[in-house]
Amino acid sequence: MKNGETPGFPRFKPLHRFKVWGYKTHGDGWSLLTNERMKHGTLRLSGVGMVTIRGKPRTPGTPKTCEVFCRNGRWYASVTLDCQPERERGDQLGGLDWELETFATVATPAGTETIENPRHLAHTLSEIRQVQRDISRKEEASKKASGKTRRFPVSNRLQRQYERLRRLHRRVAHQRNDFLHQVTNRLVGRFAALGVEALNIRNLTASGGQHKKGLNRSILDAAGGAFHQRLGYKAEEAGTWAMETPTRPLKPLQTCHACGRQEKKPLSQRRHECPCGVSCTRDENAARVLMRWAEQQLSGREPAEAWRAVRPNHPPDEPALPMKRETHAIA
Repeated sequence: MKNGETPGFPRFKPLHRFKVWGYKTHGDGWSLLTNERMKHGTLRLSGVGMVTIRGKPRTPGTPKTCEVFCRNGRWYASVTLDCQPERERGDQLGGLDWELETFATVATPAGTETIENPRHLAHTLSEIRQVQRDISRKEEASKKASGKTRRFPVSNRLQRQYERLRRLHRRVAHQRNDFLHQVTNRLVGRFAALGVEALNIRNLTASGGQHKKGLNRSILDAAGGAFHQRLGYKAEEAGTWAMETPTRPLKPLQTCHACGRQEKKPLSQRRHECPCGVSCTRDENAARVLMRWAEQQLSGREPAEAWRAVRPNHPPDEPALPMKRETHAIA
């Protein structure tokens, strides 16, 4: 300032720029105070104080790191534990076709079954739209009254509408997350090997514009990517196989599960009819194709060789037999 230069004063730290911070070591700025089962307890944060926590981890362990973050107007603490995950695993072989009409079709040697799509967002969409219309109307009134298009004053009523919208989206996210965890737990506890189709959700929802926005919303609401991610790490913890098939050469929706004949079908064709005499729904056929592929990968081969085929990135110095393996803890 003495030299006449423009000084760099400290910038105000708003919430939208600093929504998360973390601690790398337990005891260095934070500590977790709980019992041996780690059910409920207290979290001590430096500069914040004692915070009561509820719930418990699926597998107790030693606290390692902690992250505090703000999401949808609420603050959360994510604690990482050093533990030995243990999961029950099944002994069946199956194939799973993720879809939208029903959430998934599961094929087993005994037959097929479906998992219903809960459509969490669709059940709340009308209420979300009403709140968004109220927000838009109040924002336009505030802009007109203040003459500002940015940083216009936010009234208490508008602030309450923002909180209501956050609450609706938070409820949908919690419902979806709970459903995905329950379904993947049941599948891992039932199947020893499960063939699934490799998905690219970004490509599925990348185009279409106004004409495809409803389908894109349904694809994102079903959360196929999150479903496969949870199924993959839970299967690895249990020592089972959740194998993603090569979709392009296999073409599960266009291949007959009985004779292997491939025929291109439009999306509007919901039944599979083959000259070999097979007649079933399109999703049931795809699930059976995935099950046959998984069976071919594992049958007549040594367990170690089969493991390398479905998990080529598995470290060569680690055991290749399907067993309970240590993975990163999930907070």
